[in-house]
Amino acid sequence: MSAPVTARPLSLLERASLWLSAVCMIGMIVLIMAEVILRGAFNSTTEHSDELVGYLLVGVSFFSLALCQGQGAFHKVEMVQMRLGPLGRAISALVFDVTCFAYVALTDWYFLQFVMSSYTREALAPTPLATPLWIPETAMVIGATMLLVALARSVIEDVRRLAS
Repeated sequence: MSAPVTARPLSLLERASLWLSAVCMIGMIVLIMAEVILRGAFNSTTEHSDELVGYLLVGVSFFSLALCQGQGAFHKVEMVQMRLGPLGRAISALVFDVTCFAYVALTDWYFLQFVMSSYTREALAPTPLATPLWIPETAMVIGATMLLVALARSVIEDVRRLAS
């Protein structure tokens, strides 16, 4: 099982995950507040805030994954885990983490292919801003890759726990 949040400081990867997702969240807040103020006070609009906030939401979602994995914030089946002994819990955690690693590695590969395809086709968002789609899609690759590193750390911890 992952250590509680207060048991250890954040790793470099977890801090990067935290800061990237925090920057996206702050960007979302600034854009939404600007839109509210412009509409309320000046009867105007930024016209692109909804699109940009959507891209930043993707950033928050994917950039926060490594932090969540490192801090043990994902759901676990406690009912099953508490019925297992220490060895059973260690094996269960290893099997689960290896399965997750394989799934995220495959998904990340397809994310990378998707971004490269958007880049080579010069795909643009069908909006007035016409954002090159590879830019917001890159957040998926970066976030999934950071999650892969966090999962690799979890697998290594699981193997050490089994070995001891």
